[in-house]
Amino acid sequence: MAGKKEKTEEFDIEKSLARLEEINAELSKPGTTLKQSMDLYREGVELAEKCKKNLEGVEKEIQILSAEE
Repeated sequence: MAGKKEKTEEFDIEKSLARLEEINAELSKPGTTLKQSMDLYREGVELAEKCKKNLEGVEKEIQILSAEE
């Protein structure tokens, strides 16, 4: 269980969101090949899912803290 918590702490949502912006910019470039686009899209979907899970965890934590007050 401790390993899972460490993994969550290592996740940097700000860096992930910045990378998603980079991916979006790369996908918008006219010279991006289909293979590059697919690789970028795959990376973007994975990052978006990680961001979503991270935010859901934060939301649950806030709800718990709010309920304690």
